[in-house]
Amino acid sequence: MARVRVSTDVRGCRTVLLDRAEKRNALDEPFLTDLLDVAGSAAHDETVRLVLLRSTSAIFCAGADLNEWANADSRSAQRLSALGGRAFQALADLPVPVVAALEGAALGGGLELALACDIRIGSHECRVGFPEARLGNSPAWGGIARLIAAVGPAFARDMLLTGDTLAAADAHRIGILQRLYDRSEFPAQLEQLIESIVSCDPGTLTYIKMLLGAPSQMIAAQEAAIAGFTATRAESRDRKERFLASRHPKG
Repeated sequence: MARVRVSTDVRGCRTVLLDRAEKRNALDEPFLTDLLDVAGSAAHDETVRLVLLRSTSAIFCAGADLNEWANADSRSAQRLSALGGRAFQALADLPVPVVAALEGAALGGGLELALACDIRIGSHECRVGFPEARLGNSPAWGGIARLIAAVGPAFARDMLLTGDTLAAADAHRIGILQRLYDRSEFPAQLEQLIESIVSCDPGTLTYIKMLLGAPSQMIAAQEAAIAGFTATRAESRDRKERFLASRHPKG
């Protein structure tokens, strides 16, 4: 079953709806594969002027699907890390602007997905964070490098070493969100952002993205390797199993 719904309007705005609401858009292997395919399709379609990532539900993305990671061996953990890294890098490398619309929580891998986008617009209901350390994990999909690029090393250290989540206003203040609006304003402001992008010359936007440069693939590859190691430790497995048990208590 596809995890995304894709449509393109007459302006060339390709909307990618994250559509796994029953799992809070948790990113499993099929979901990551879908995102990689979406990026590949957009990269080769000259009618696409921008890519917009949104959710069909109240949560943007709760992160990696812990059911895949709880008992992952080193080979599967490294495969999932590398797959997510490729998918998010492919989105970051698109020759058109990529926008993430955050109307709900973006946590862990969900925040990594948002950080792979060029522009992040949020509503006051959204929250962001990297809770990986509390689960015995580390970001796997380029999130550390992109977080540092967005907010600087000091704020990145604070988020990564505490696992705390941030309210939308704080995420906007430090640079995770470039634009922040009330829910009532959000649809109109998102539409205005889309219009601003499609009014620009597409070739010029491609050159600007090239000049800005993509996040370091080397750093992203290092993250994937480290995450594949940390996820297989006994302490990491115990933490994830306790978390999953707390979500679905027996009785």
